[in-house]
Amino acid sequence: MKYCAIQASTDELILTRRQLRAFCGLAFLLFASTLAAAETETTPYEITRDIYYGDETVADRNLQSLDVYWQNKQQKLPVIIYVHGGGWAFGDKAEIHRKPDYFLSQGIAVVSMNYRLRWDYRIFDQAEDVASVVVWIKNNAETYGLDAGKIILMGHAAGAHLVSLVATNPNYLKAAGLSLRDITSVVAIDTASFDINRLMIELGSFVERRQHQLIFGNDEEVWKQSSPIHHVSSGKSILSFAIIYVAQDEETKLQAMGFAKKLSTADIEAIMIPGNEKTTQSINEELGKTGDVSTHALMAFIRAKI
Repeated sequence: MKYCAIQASTDELILTRRQLRAFCGLAFLLFASTLAAAETETTPYEITRDIYYGDETVADRNLQSLDVYWQNKQQKLPVIIYVHGGGWAFGDKAEIHRKPDYFLSQGIAVVSMNYRLRWDYRIFDQAEDVASVVVWIKNNAETYGLDAGKIILMGHAAGAHLVSLVATNPNYLKAAGLSLRDITSVVAIDTASFDINRLMIELGSFVERRQHQLIFGNDEEVWKQSSPIHHVSSGKSILSFAIIYVAQDEETKLQAMGFAKKLSTADIEAIMIPGNEKTTQSINEELGKTGDVSTHALMAFIRAKI
């Protein structure tokens, strides 16, 4: 596995890429981008809330609803599907913080989605909901000025786990009539759940293991099927990943490194973006903040994909 690393002051950026030249070329751009603060101008945009994307079988329609942050203009915009965190059992699509303001200022629309929550539904149902929103965008792109050929999956914590699962196990998109090639790239923001088996057996603290046991149970096969890392292999058309993690959290750091290594071994592009002196809350809430190093690095990654 090859690395290209840059350290600027206390801010460190480690890139894992298929080709060393590509690693270092993008790394240089990322390093340069941290030398100046980003000036984000407020961009007018539309918000269409509480659109139902479900299949009429769920009693609480809010669990399968989404908000679209978009611009009414002729040019079609790439779109980010954002999946909130909350331990798979809590959270809401409204918890999106700076992302619409920032990404729309960069010419990227945002769709923030709700999904069916534990305890009434399975992890696999939640992954199906992510795939359903990809279908919804394909079917409604014209209405909201979206470029259906440039869809980025992004999630935080539990949401990062879900987008990673959908992006590595092709069965979810296949069941929805799509394929992994219908997404452009993936952004996973601070999750310790790339490899649930390893977390439960080796890495996790007592609290982390207990939380995951409540969600994923005791069946090791369920752990495996729920773990994005176990679905990674070459020849599956898995797309590029940006993995953002809290640098001071050993569990999420080791999970991020292990997942990036597995992707690299399968010849799949990945970059690792450490958030120094951040928490799992602040690393997500500050994405899009002026001068934020993680934002600069992520935006360089996204620009290369769209």
